Amino acid sequence: MRAVIDSSKGAYFRCLVENGDLLTIHRSMLPDGISEGDVLQVSFALDAEATKRQKELMTARKGD
Repeated sequence: MRAVIDSSKGAYFRCLVENGDLLTIHRSMLPDGISEGDVLQVSFALDAEATKRQKELMTARKGD
């Protein structure tokens, strides 16, 4: 999936994804030197350990 840097405001970049969706991404998640008009390759990966902790928290809240 690709996205184009549309604009920036402070530490955040607004990215237009090729399917028309918009993503707001913090500067720390992007390569150095990024600017408006640059094209990004976008991908997501599952964080299994964080998912496990999140599901444990969700289960604990349901028990309250």
